[in-house]
Amino acid sequence: MKTFASKMFALLACFMVLMLTGCVKNEFKIDFEFPKDHIGNYLLTYYAWDSRGGRWIEHTASIQDGKASADCITRFPTLVYVTDASSPSNSMMFYVERGDEIKISGEQKDMSTWSVKGNKLSERWSEWRNEAYLKKNDSKAFEKSVEDYVKKNPSDELSAILMLTEWNRRENPEGFVKLWNSIDEGVHSQQLMEMCGAPDLLGVQFTIGADGKLKYTKDAELKSVVVRSRDRGVDTLRFSKANGSIIYFYSENNLARRETADSLHRLSKAYPDSTKRIIADVYMDSDSTTWVNAIRRDSLKGAVRAWQPRGVAEGNMVKMGVTRLPWFIVKDNKGKETYAGDDLKEAVAAFRKEMNKNKKK
Repeated sequence: MKTFASKMFALLACFMVLMLTGCVKNEFKIDFEFPKDHIGNYLLTYYAWDSRGGRWIEHTASIQDGKASADCITRFPTLVYVTDASSPSNSMMFYVERGDEIKISGEQKDMSTWSVKGNKLSERWSEWRNEAYLKKNDSKAFEKSVEDYVKKNPSDELSAILMLTEWNRRENPEGFVKLWNSIDEGVHSQQLMEMCGAPDLLGVQFTIGADGKLKYTKDAELKSVVVRSRDRGVDTLRFSKANGSIIYFYSENNLARRETADSLHRLSKAYPDSTKRIIADVYMDSDSTTWVNAIRRDSLKGAVRAWQPRGVAEGNMVKMGVTRLPWFIVKDNKGKETYAGDDLKEAVAAFRKEMNKNKKK
């Protein structure tokens, strides 16, 4: 009899859970609570979606007497982006699910000091942000804050969200892959990657290997690449045939363009034999007219003047890991990358090292 009663109780409990779950509307609420003298207009942006798709939704929260509220809709969990209309750099994110009642409070305009309550994940994110955002201007220290949280909490969904939203994987993709693979497998679902707007993890610059681990698609030992050039129409840069190679990728708005051209010109004079080295600049905008005007204005001689109209989306650019501009890549006489980054002096030093090393042989 007791067994029958227990089963009936369990069935009733399951029924109540289903009923209550079904009663949760596809909406959530956000309340702002500040001191009465607080004035501000905040833009709330999020993607309201379900299995069929969705759309971006925007709300404006105008603070009056220190308070404001917004009623929002979504079926699946999403991220809400909050931006100060008067200062777009002052922004933050939080996680929300349908049925949540989010309360945002603070004593000052700086969002890094704000507290977010309403679900456990956003509360943990808020606590992390209050400390980590003090290091926002120091990219290495800030990245370390993400890394420390992830290593301590490999089973926490927030670890994956922090990596997808706070880690600069363009700057340090190899570090991203290593840390990402340390997170428990059940934490980083495809749905979460879509929610965080990370399409590059779904086959663009990163791939999933046969072992289920994330891999960076960069080919650091790419031995040659074909580019469009001014002089011959098409040029093949054969890195494995040169003692050393330096390639400069840039766009029209690169403020250090003249300084870089002068430095590369000095390198071409120091190593005049173009059969033993590769010095190239690759223009990465789609407009060929601005490319021609740019190379007419500078002093660079004895180098390959190339144009890549598809920019960083072109296949070889992806393989070489050119994810932002300006960018330098230096390779040795086997085509292996010895430097990749945006520092002109470091790139020049790495190139000189390769040329001088092979000169002694």
